[in-house]
Amino acid sequence: MTDFQPTGEVVIFVREEGFYPIQLSGLKPTAEEAAEHAACNPGTLRIEDMSGKVIWPEGTKQ
Repeated sequence: MTDFQPTGEVVIFVREEGFYPIQLSGLKPTAEEAAEHAACNPGTLRIEDMSGKVIWPEGTKQ
């Protein structure tokens, strides 16, 4: 049996109380997977890539 190792991008979840990084699975496009994670984590204000580009909510400008 092989352990699953995520291969996706590391993104930053920004919340009112702080932020935390997660590594996406890489099984879906980054924006799609990030949106799914945000839907499961109410209170997420935005998700950024490691360079600070906002990838969720879609269309957000900095």
